[in-house]
Amino acid sequence: MRRPRTPTRRRVLALGTTAGLATPLLGTGPGAGARATPPAPGLSPAEPVPVAGVRDDGTLVLAGGETLALTAVRLPQAADLPRNRHGAGEAARVQAVRAEALTRIRAACRTAVARPWVPAVGRDRHGRLLAQVEVLPPSGAAPGGSNGRWLQADLIAAGLARVETMAGAAAGADRLLSLEARARRARRGLWADALYHPRHHDQTWPWIGTFQIVRGVVRDVALVRGRLYLNFGPDWRRDFTVMVERPRRTDLDPTRLRDLRAQLVQVRGWLFPTNGPMIALDHAAPLETRVWLD
Repeated sequence: MRRPRTPTRRRVLALGTTAGLATPLLGTGPGAGARATPPAPGLSPAEPVPVAGVRDDGTLVLAGGETLALTAVRLPQAADLPRNRHGAGEAARVQAVRAEALTRIRAACRTAVARPWVPAVGRDRHGRLLAQVEVLPPSGAAPGGSNGRWLQADLIAAGLARVETMAGAAAGADRLLSLEARARRARRGLWADALYHPRHHDQTWPWIGTFQIVRGVVRDVALVRGRLYLNFGPDWRRDFTVMVERPRRTDLDPTRLRDLRAQLVQVRGWLFPTNGPMIALDHAAPLETRVWLD
């Protein structure tokens, strides 16, 4: 592999247009039916249905027994900490923020009706419905003909969850990432705790096996046997790397990925050890090229 050249740090770009993102309200439109305004393009409305309960994992139990998993968000959980490398105090802090998130979900859904907005991939591997959720009053229509509350945006704006997407179910990620950046800068919720701060790329080893947000300057980009690698250090055998398995089969543009050399990026995903710490990407949403520094 060609030896990467030394990067030059460029000025960090601020996040793009944030009009309409100051509050997690949906756009104006009818309160019920398929004509309501979706939280984001690429989502299809399902019929509003009462919420029967909220499980301890944050999934909603809908009337009739259907289980709905909130797509594009990750609530705080014990797995956020490296196994056997944390103390009881850290675990208690994670659980405290998780409890606050669950309380907020239950308060929002109490006696409420949920309108699921379903992405292209509408089921997870457990068979649960995946959706962005609009919370409506029991009547199924918000007052004054407006839309209801976007539950995921509410959680992200309060700092009670991080954005976590999957291929085929990332609709709305750009708006949620903007809200997340605002919450992080304001140190709301989990962002007040250093456990959740973005990691510098050379501080990722202790966090192997956990979901992390990582920042760094791309030192080199290499295509090796159909895989594209973003290398962040001088030694790809030990330093942090982002790997795209088959870039042309994803919504990631290989040409634009090559242009990331010497640029600051932010990436999120599960850290695993392959040579050095690595995050694998199979869609574009987890890779941010316009970073709002905290």
